[in-house]
Amino acid sequence: MLEFIADIYLFKDNGGAMPGNGWSGMMPSFNMDGDLIASRILCDKPLIKEQWHEVIIQLPYGDKFEHIKGKLKNEYEFKLNIGGRVLGKGIIKCVE
Repeated sequence: MLEFIADIYLFKDNGGAMPGNGWSGMMPSFNMDGDLIASRILCDKPLIKEQWHEVIIQLPYGDKFEHIKGKLKNEYEFKLNIGGRVLGKGIIKCVE
């Protein structure tokens, strides 16, 4: 599993992707240059829309997908999706 710390921002107007605020354990898709990858977001408080939050993001990849680690660097900008709708955006702060 790949895990890193990121700041995320959830959009208020997200085309109906998610009506309420976010939560720890939510599983949006991590949009990596157009490829949607399953992810899980972990945090210690509710994710209020239109605010930046520091979270842990987990991607369910093992050694088989080691090449992805090369793309995930500090300051990497990404989007979060639910289905085809963009839910929010983020920036990687610390990759282990």
